[in-house]
Amino acid sequence: MPRKYVSKQGAMKRVPYDPEALKNAVQAVKDGAAYKTVAREFKINVMTLKRLCRRDSYVQPGFTNRQILSKRHEDELGAYLVHMSKMYYGLTVVQLRKVAYQFAKANKMKYPSSWDHSQQAGRDWYRGFLERQQTLSLRTPEPTSLARATAFNKHTVAEFFGNLTAVFNKHEFTAERVWNIDETGVTTVHKPSKIIAVKGSKQVGKMTSAERGELVTVCACINAAGGHIPPYMIFPRKNWQDRFLNHAPPSSDATTHPSGWMTGDSFIKFLKHFVRHVQPNADRKHLIIMDNHESHCSFDALNYAKDNGIVLLTIPPHTSHKLQPLDRTVFGPLKTFYSQAASNFMLRHPGRTITIYDVSELLGEAFPRAMVPTNIISGFRAAGIWPINADIFTESEFMTSLVTDRPPPSQLEEPTQRSVIASDCPLSSPLEEPVQSSSVSERASPSSLGGSLPMHFSPQDIMPYPKAGPRSQSSRGRKRGRTRILTDTPEKVTIEEQSNKKLAKIAEIEMKRKIKENRPTKKTVRQIFSLKKIDDDTSSDSDECPPLPSSSGGKKSYAVMARVIELLSPSEKK
Repeated sequence: MPRKYVSKQGAMKRVPYDPEALKNAVQAVKDGAAYKTVAREFKINVMTLKRLCRRDSYVQPGFTNRQILSKRHEDELGAYLVHMSKMYYGLTVVQLRKVAYQFAKANKMKYPSSWDHSQQAGRDWYRGFLERQQTLSLRTPEPTSLARATAFNKHTVAEFFGNLTAVFNKHEFTAERVWNIDETGVTTVHKPSKIIAVKGSKQVGKMTSAERGELVTVCACINAAGGHIPPYMIFPRKNWQDRFLNHAPPSSDATTHPSGWMTGDSFIKFLKHFVRHVQPNADRKHLIIMDNHESHCSFDALNYAKDNGIVLLTIPPHTSHKLQPLDRTVFGPLKTFYSQAASNFMLRHPGRTITIYDVSELLGEAFPRAMVPTNIISGFRAAGIWPINADIFTESEFMTSLVTDRPPPSQLEEPTQRSVIASDCPLSSPLEEPVQSSSVSERASPSSLGGSLPMHFSPQDIMPYPKAGPRSQSSRGRKRGRTRILTDTPEKVTIEEQSNKKLAKIAEIEMKRKIKENRPTKKTVRQIFSLKKIDDDTSSDSDECPPLPSSSGGKKSYAVMARVIELLSPSEKK
């Protein structure tokens, strides 16, 4: 039998009648109307109407398609799948089929014997399950790091909005004085857009410059009023060339670094670029919201920012996908428009590759199209920064942090019996007979319900929601970052102390290196041993080791190396 029945070509498709219309038609016939008249009026087949009128009362069809899991059980399984997907631990098709098999077996349902053989539900059940659960579909997930998924939690978000509120109350910033800066990378090898090609083609190509390209860092800056300043670029070169800024956006600036990444010195140069265009001062301060990158937190940068009326506020680590306006609504369109500009460049210059000297020209086309007030204002609103809204994020957006939402080791409690049973049950093996646990007995005990009821296992009992272990209290390694007001005096003093310690450590290492280089090297004197022949009659009777060479350099006889090894070998000793 096919998995999905398809009627023959030309066959009349059955259309289900409205039950209320059938009742009214039967009543009209009973009131004396003719069959054909009523059938024509209600658009019902005459024989169907006669068959219904022969019955004493109208009865709906008493048959349904047999389902292994009832509607209630399938809805419960569907809710479990939605919860797991929101935690970023969604189930694959194979995992779903295994959970469905164990779910049916644990609750003693009737299922095909083939499920026992494969230890999972069948493909037909899976297809039917997705058809019945209209809210579910098979999707391709976006890879998300564990740090990013778990760092966005209620505690860190509340701490950030606490600092943001304190800064707003202290300085009374307006929308045009609230800025967000961040870096992004553009490469000489763009990502091609979709093209028109022959239907059914297995491979469709699009010309690019190379297999791998060079990356140029672009530092963008926007404010809550929808404005922006020209970009600041960092090219992966050691020496500066004027052609780096050919056809760049007006008033753009750039610098060079061998890596092409943002560094502490490059960030100070960017702050000078920011001051030239914005002109902040002590009486009219400006707020810059940025991430916790090490280059942004150098002591020299803090001094320059504080001297020029700039307040620096950092967001919690690994939360830029939610709290950074540039990441929310600006960088996505910028990359799209940059790829379009690169594709147009390849069409205009066939046979020519894109180099880092062409990046400014491509950015000059893409930057004005992406930096529109609509995108910028939407980014600040989506992040809850302007207007400030600490409740902008829903409960479902924090579900990814539930995996590591755990108490410290001192507050851990003993696990319940039901959780132990669930955790001990492997996914790949079938469940045994359900074991009575204290939590289940309290929920459905015979004494409380007046009768013996079968125990119900939920999908969460089969495969519990992922939960991390207790926190490890280790003081080694780098300290975890947090949201900070860098220009505040306490934070500034702390950063200064850390900077001084780092400089002292570097100076100590440099001093040790110089001492080691200036230390006179000792000349090793090698003694050359001469091997002389020894008479066989005198050396054959001697079982003692040959004498060591004396420093006086006198003439002594030595055994041959093979003879020494033979004498020292334990197997030869008697």
